[in-house]
Amino acid sequence: MKHTYHIGLFFLVLLIACKERPPITEDKFVQIYANLVSAPDSISVDSLMFADYKQKVFSNYGFSEKNYEQTVKFYNQTPEKWEEFFRKVIKYIESTNDSSKSEI
Repeated sequence: MKHTYHIGLFFLVLLIACKERPPITEDKFVQIYANLVSAPDSISVDSLMFADYKQKVFSNYGFSEKNYEQTVKFYNQTPEKWEEFFRKVIKYIESTNDSSKSEI
């Protein structure tokens, strides 16, 4: 009986530890997303240039496009997460724009 309890506890801990998490942390995902939506107009109209730009952004943060897609899929599983995520993206973009203005 004692072994059954320990085995059950082990599987419970394993289940909790293996809870699905996105490959990209929210902070990094916010930064990557902000960089992608803030692509210069000259790049965003040319699909080949934008594809290269995306790869550079992913590479700069140490992630792949597959990691990005898996993170999007994770957020799509719980749509409520997108609302808070977009608030953070807006805040991040505003803070980077404010710091750019102060450098001029």
